[in-house]
Amino acid sequence: MSATEYTTKHVVDDLVSSYQRVPMLVIAAHPDRSRIGERAALMDLHSQGSDYLSRVKPEFAKNGNAGRALLDEFISRSPIIFQRESGGRIKLKAHSTKTTVTIAGRGVQDEYILKESDLDNGVVIGLNHRIVLLLKLLPLQDSSVDDNDVLFGISSDIRAIRNRVAQLAGMDLPVMIRGAAGVGKQQAAYAIHQASERREQPFISVNLAAIHDAVAEAELFGSYRGGSRQPGYFQQAGGGTIVLEDIEDASPSLHRLLYTVLQSKSVVPVGTEETLPITCRIMLTSHQDSGGFEENSTLSMLIEKLSAYQLFIPPLTERREDIGLLFDYFVREQWRKLYADRSHDVKIPGELMSQLLTFHWPGNVRQLRNVARQVVIDSREQEQLHLDPQLLSMLKPSNPGHWEDETSVHRKPNSVSRDELLETLRSCRFELQATAKALGISRASVYQLIQRFEGVRTAQDLSEEEIKKSYEQNRSDTEKMMWDLQVSQIGLRRRLKSLGYDI
Repeated sequence: MSATEYTTKHVVDDLVSSYQRVPMLVIAAHPDRSRIGERAALMDLHSQGSDYLSRVKPEFAKNGNAGRALLDEFISRSPIIFQRESGGRIKLKAHSTKTTVTIAGRGVQDEYILKESDLDNGVVIGLNHRIVLLLKLLPLQDSSVDDNDVLFGISSDIRAIRNRVAQLAGMDLPVMIRGAAGVGKQQAAYAIHQASERREQPFISVNLAAIHDAVAEAELFGSYRGGSRQPGYFQQAGGGTIVLEDIEDASPSLHRLLYTVLQSKSVVPVGTEETLPITCRIMLTSHQDSGGFEENSTLSMLIEKLSAYQLFIPPLTERREDIGLLFDYFVREQWRKLYADRSHDVKIPGELMSQLLTFHWPGNVRQLRNVARQVVIDSREQEQLHLDPQLLSMLKPSNPGHWEDETSVHRKPNSVSRDELLETLRSCRFELQATAKALGISRASVYQLIQRFEGVRTAQDLSEEEIKKSYEQNRSDTEKMMWDLQVSQIGLRRRLKSLGYDI
């Protein structure tokens, strides 16, 4: 069956039961770097309303190994207390411990209040400037890590992607991989190829934006001039896989050319009348999360033809629990390349990891790898990784005012009308933090206004029936679902994940 005979498929993973989210601590930095990525669920906080953190509790684990407490001599045995409050808030109390507890973006305090939205994004907790933990609401599931896996991480997103890669490898479908620049779209395509029966055949990746219209046919389909045959990318791929990168960045002329040959399922090299069948598997990548293509254009028809399955790779900031593990992996990788004669067991400073966890990463995983390379280059003669002042400045938190006291916001929430709230929500794409900033009130006040006004909701307020109907009507396009349901796209994606939908 050819690519043209497939229609878009959306597979719902059988993972619903594993998506119950609980407060989870993830080790992002530790004097023993082998412990980075270990997790501990605060089950007593989840079920009974309080839990503790100290040198000897709780136990952290990964890869199915037996759990271990932090066991750092500089961390006090006296506990840090987590206590559940009303409204989904958590109070962190450090009154009775000698451990210095810091939370990124806030001054040193004996007590911190953490909102549910903070736990959705991840709270960065430092212990004596040695150990850094990420506190986040995460699903209870396996946290296995394979250093040889192309798609590296412990997050539920990466786990779900690895599962889908395994499914897609055996289906031989054309696949479209979506995600922002640097998230790892090509790595996902390569993982599918390597797990498929085509693994022994070539894997060819083509930057379409770099191909000039004048030479497009020759580069893609080959040429025959003066007795010399030059194979194009499709011939080079043979029976393997070809990846057409960032399809929307190619010229309209190239879109028409590709659409024509894929209709005929064959190519004709320049300078010949010979027709050669297309035998490779075709994958596309797009840096648009969803939608965004003009209907009935050649590009939209091309994408429809080659999108039997769409795989979304989320941005790094949606899976902060992977950052510590990824950074450590990249540091080891770069250290082996640059300093093969030296041990790479240098320490990761807590301050550095805290900044990595709070940065907004516009360049995603690719940018994180570049930062790791620069840090390694600057740290050759150091006992711990050294952060260049210029790089330090670049890694400032994406939202310095994230922890701003509500008393610093001057407008009274009661002055905001329902119409103004709705208009501002729409202009801010229903993102509550941006809406709060635009209105000059706190995020908590935005929540209160949403609860007060009829017909204004968050993604958590949607019924499963509404979500299912919109998901089917909009063919899983979360951009269209956002406008249909009038809720945040990020919140909607989280809700879809919690219900086990494929996004």
